[in-house]
Amino acid sequence: MIILYVLFFSSLLLLLHSYILYPLSIWILTVSIKKKFFKDDDYLPNVSIIISVFNEEKVIENTLRILQECYYPKEKVEILVGSDNSTDKTNNILEGLLQEFGNIKVFNFNQRRGKPHVINDLVKVAKGEILIFCDANTLYNKEAVKKLVKYYVDPTVGGISGKLKLRDFEKSKSGSQEKKYWDAEVWLKEKEGSLGILIGANGGIYSIRKEYFEKIPSGYPVMDDFYISLKVIEKGKAFLYINDAIAEEYAAPTIRAEFNRKIRNNSIMMSTIKTIKLLLNPKFGLISYALWSHKIIRWFTPVLLLMIFFCNIILLNENTLFVVFFIIQFIFYSSAVMGYILKKLNIKLTPLLLSFYFVMTNVAMFIGTLKFLFRKQTPFWQSTPR
Repeated sequence: MIILYVLFFSSLLLLLHSYILYPLSIWILTVSIKKKFFKDDDYLPNVSIIISVFNEEKVIENTLRILQECYYPKEKVEILVGSDNSTDKTNNILEGLLQEFGNIKVFNFNQRRGKPHVINDLVKVAKGEILIFCDANTLYNKEAVKKLVKYYVDPTVGGISGKLKLRDFEKSKSGSQEKKYWDAEVWLKEKEGSLGILIGANGGIYSIRKEYFEKIPSGYPVMDDFYISLKVIEKGKAFLYINDAIAEEYAAPTIRAEFNRKIRNNSIMMSTIKTIKLLLNPKFGLISYALWSHKIIRWFTPVLLLMIFFCNIILLNENTLFVVFFIIQFIFYSSAVMGYILKKLNIKLTPLLLSFYFVMTNVAMFIGTLKFLFRKQTPFWQSTPR
């Protein structure tokens, strides 16, 4: 029974730490440690915008035209687009834009190898001192590029992430509450970024000094934005998060699309751990603490939830406290089921939908964990349906 007690309370403590105590501790640190990073709003280095695409005919033209509207000297910007053997109209669209805009360079690869290969090849030919990574569906604010580079006058800064806002699809039937959870994640990223230890940049809008780019491993699935940003931190450089460099993307249009995306993300994230394992060492102090608390523990949330639930059932007759815990869990999971049922009936009650989204997310993460353990991940990145 002692083992069950230990498993129950240690799992509960880890969850409380990751979702409540860690955000609280990071907030306290931002208040007590007033880190200052220098900036210059007029600093305009040469930049290379890196975009890897595969079958993005629905979005790529709009993305590239919006990038052309950014308030940044055109002669200081090159946009490198790598098409990973696209089979739709993407290559034709890119060819047309290539003729229209002189700062766009297109690389059509005749074999599909995956996003890491494309990024590695594009970085090799990039001429800018600052690399900006953009996704095919990410829509930049007109001042985003300029805002994204202003802190590079500070030699301690190695990378900067902008703010990604999620749009809802018109007439979306997902009701996933993704935006509400994303807002909480943004708050945490802001706090980490103010300390220079952002744990994972926003994949559609972030930048690094080219000299700190480290080739992305290609022999196994790797989450490129997570890997690239943490490798900058590993080199002892600060990685910031700034609110005024803004881009937008559409949230997943359906629950199924969001569910599949989270399965992919968790399986690939776990595969990426081996590439940044050095930072897990406590000798990295605050960085290690943030990585364990914000990412590693959360990836194992489904396992912790199962541990709590099954230990609770076995310990029901041991103490009234376990009866109370079981009732709380029963109410929570019942509210998630009710949220799903009401959503199907097009009745949206936010508290119930939030419960459902949390449970759905963790089911997806659990499946992702199994895919990682049994090596069932796809080597190619699959974009969310547009």
